[in-house]
Amino acid sequence: MFYFDDFKIGDKFTSRPRILTSTDIDLFTGITGAVNPLFLSDEVARKRGFEGRIAPGLLVLSVAVGLLYQLGLFDNIIALLGINDLKFTSPVRPGDEVNAECEVVEKKEVKTGDRGIVRLKITCRNITRNSIGIDGFITLLYPKK
Repeated sequence: MFYFDDFKIGDKFTSRPRILTSTDIDLFTGITGAVNPLFLSDEVARKRGFEGRIAPGLLVLSVAVGLLYQLGLFDNIIALLGINDLKFTSPVRPGDEVNAECEVVEKKEVKTGDRGIVRLKITCRNITRNSIGIDGFITLLYPKK
């Protein structure tokens, strides 16, 4: 479990890999209502210039955050304060193996002195295609020890 005090600027964390499946996409689109044919149909996706159906960007972000959760990075947060400058740089397709990486780029104590803000640069790397699926920044509030 991480506290504000545990983070140092420049610290880097890398998750284990995970394969994103067609079932992941189907469940995500069903739960969220994001039923874009680009996510559900190989034929439509090919007509729009892709190899086949692609994963919704917000699913890729959710998977990346979940992978970082498995490292214990978010088990102790007080609040998610923001996600900024998020870029969807290349598609992730069913069967692609991805992992998540983050780096501590900023931290500051809040006025009360009992907590602090940590800003992480997050990246979801598509291992299968040797590309970056998404990158951006996530800002979190942590307690101090």
